[in-house]
Amino acid sequence: MGASTMGDVPIISFEGVSKHYPNGTQALSGVSFSIAAGAIHAICGENGAGKSTLMKILFGLEQPTGGAIRLDGEAVSIASPRVAASLGIAMVHQHFSLIPSLSVAENILLGQEPRRGLFIDRAEARRRVLALSARYHLEVDPDARISGLSVAAQQKVEILKALLRDGVRVLILDEPTAVLTPPETDELFERLRDLQRAGLTILFISHKLREVRALCTDVTALRLGQVSGDSAMDRISDAEIAALVMGASRPAAVARSGGKSGAVSLVVEDLHLSAASGADRLTGVNFSIRSGEILGIAGVDGSGQRGLVSVLSGARQPTSGSVTWNGQAVMGLDTIGWRRNGMAHLPADRFHQGGARGLTVTENALAGAHRLARFVRGPFLRKAEMEQRAGEIIEEFGVRCPGPRAPLSALSGGNAQKVIAAREFATDPSFLIADQPTRGIDIAAAAFIQSRILELAASGAAVLLISADLDELLALSDRVAVLYAGRIVATLDNGPDVTPERLGPFMLGLDSAA
Repeated sequence: MGASTMGDVPIISFEGVSKHYPNGTQALSGVSFSIAAGAIHAICGENGAGKSTLMKILFGLEQPTGGAIRLDGEAVSIASPRVAASLGIAMVHQHFSLIPSLSVAENILLGQEPRRGLFIDRAEARRRVLALSARYHLEVDPDARISGLSVAAQQKVEILKALLRDGVRVLILDEPTAVLTPPETDELFERLRDLQRAGLTILFISHKLREVRALCTDVTALRLGQVSGDSAMDRISDAEIAALVMGASRPAAVARSGGKSGAVSLVVEDLHLSAASGADRLTGVNFSIRSGEILGIAGVDGSGQRGLVSVLSGARQPTSGSVTWNGQAVMGLDTIGWRRNGMAHLPADRFHQGGARGLTVTENALAGAHRLARFVRGPFLRKAEMEQRAGEIIEEFGVRCPGPRAPLSALSGGNAQKVIAAREFATDPSFLIADQPTRGIDIAAAAFIQSRILELAASGAAVLLISADLDELLALSDRVAVLYAGRIVATLDNGPDVTPERLGPFMLGLDSAA
C-alpha cells in the first residue's frame, strides 16, 4: 500500500467510504485506502470516477452515506469546511475564488483582517502576508492587484490563502497545473516540495501521469467509484497506473496525420481589439489556416486567447483589422453569422458558455438542431424523437449519465464536454474553434475528443486549437503560433524540434520569432 512508505500511522484513512445521491448515482462504493503523513499522494481517475466527491467529503463539502474517515487513527466527522479547517485540512480548488479588484493581502486575509480600532490595520495585514509568504517560500507582492497577476501568481495567492490558518497539515490541490506553462509547473513543484519539507501532507489530483510521476510519492487510482489500485510511485509503472485508471483497454495515443492541407480558408490580418483586460486585448495579430490544417495557439493563460476566440466566434467585434473566410470578408459577423458560415465552437468554460446546467442532456445535445423537421410537429417538439437521438449520442460518444432526461449538472466535467462536443461536431463544421477542449477531463475522454478533432481536420475543416496543455498542442497541431501580451511572437511548423522547452521562452516573452 502507498501509505506504508512514509510512516506507521497514516494521517488520513478512508474506511469503506460510500456516497449515494438521491438521483440514484453511486459516486463512491466502499473506498478504502490510507495517506501517509508527509507524502505527496496522487489521486488519479477518469471523470466520474469519484475523485472530486471523495475530496469534497474530506473537506466537508459533502457528507458520506457510509464508511468512516480517520485522522491520526481517530474517527472524525467533517460536517463542513470550517470543521475541516479546524482539523488542519485545506483545499485549493481548480477554479480560483479570488476577487480581481482587491490586492493580494486583501484576498488572503479576507474575513480575517487585523484591525486597529474600527479600521483595518493595513500595515499589519501586509506584515502578516509577507511572513506567511516567507514561511512557505511562496513569494508574492502583498500590494499587487489580483487582476494584474499571472495565473501562476494567482495560484500562489490561493495556496497562501489556504495555508493562512495555523495548524494546516493536509493540503488538497485539484488540477493545479491546468493553466501553467512548463517553467511555471516546475516552479510550483519546487514550492510543493518545500511545503512537504515543512511537514505538510499534499493530496495532488491530476490527469497528467508525467506530472504525477515527477512529483508524487504515492498514488491511488479510482475507477467507477472504487479503488482500483494503491501503490508507492517507485513500485508502479505509468502503464500500470493507466490500466488501473481506465481498465484493461487504454485509448491509443492521438497524433496529427501529417497529411497535406488544402487552400487557405481563414486569414486574419493586423487584428486589434481594445479591452480593459489584458486577457482580451489584441495588437496586430496575423495568421492564416488552411482547410484540413490544425493551427495551435500556445501562450500563458491571459495572453489574448480569450479576445481572439471572442472575435472569431462573433461574440465581440474587433477594433480594427480584417478577417476573411474563403475569400469573403467576414469582419463584423455575430455568432449566428459565423455559424451560418460553418463555424463550430468548443468553449473553454463548458458549463457557462457551452451548456446549461439546469437543462437536460437532450436539450443541451440538440440545442440549435431542435428546429430540424424530424424533431418538429407543427408548433410542437417531438420529444420522443429528440430523446431517441440524444440516446444515440450518449452511446456514440460514451457519455456516462443516468439518461437523456438527466440535467447536465448531474454529469462530470468530461461527460458534459462530450455532450457539448457531440452537439458541435454534429453540425459538420468547416471551421472549428477548440478552446481548451480537454481541460480538466480524464485521459480516455480527452483521447476521444482529440480523435474527433483530428477526424474533422482530415475531412477538410480548418481548426483553431487553443490549449494550455503543450503535449496536446504538439500532438495535434500542424503549426504552432505563440501569443504573448496580445501579439503573436512566433509561428513554428510543428516537428521534432518544437518542444515545450522551446515554446517556453516565447510564452514568457523572453524570445521572439514573429
